[in-house]
Amino acid sequence: MRVNNILLFSPVYKFSDLNWDDKKILVDAFKDRVKGFYIDPAEKLNNDKNGFAAGVLCVTTIDFLARITIGSDNAGERIERWLRKCITEFNQKDPDDRSRTLARRFYKEFRNGLVHEGRIKNCGQFSDDHSELIHMEDRIMVINSALLLEAIKTSFETYMDNVENDTSLFHQFRCALIRNFGDDVEWAKR
Repeated sequence: MRVNNILLFSPVYKFSDLNWDDKKILVDAFKDRVKGFYIDPAEKLNNDKNGFAAGVLCVTTIDFLARITIGSDNAGERIERWLRKCITEFNQKDPDDRSRTLARRFYKEFRNGLVHEGRIKNCGQFSDDHSELIHMEDRIMVINSALLLEAIKTSFETYMDNVENDTSLFHQFRCALIRNFGDDVEWAKR
């Protein structure tokens, strides 16, 4: 995001603040980015009963976190792997197609529908009318956006704790940031 000719990595950190050799800055800036650009706005939308808009932000959060943590260039593969690893409800088999998981179905109907067409495919829905994260109803996948956001937050916090405490994982995290934002940092520092 650019404000007053300053390229912001997060609400608090500028791209020019990022130092690939400073673990604390990288971790703090990444936390601020995910919370400030994705999680906090989605939470506000859920609180205002705007589940569809909150769900769109949840989808982009999943896409972004999967890109950083899984790293595959194949969007479907990385998102499905992230969902199966980080939100166990998505490990279930799709009752309408036992050859795929609910993670794969979510990717195809929700992520692809929202990102490419601005809609959820196959009558999929965001709704807080059910107490489970995923509710299957008459061949329709219904996602509780508030519970999805809580699951994302839990996974994100666990990941960041691990990044802070595991040198190898921090190195992978740092490399993912450089791969995804190296050009932005270079541009901001010129």
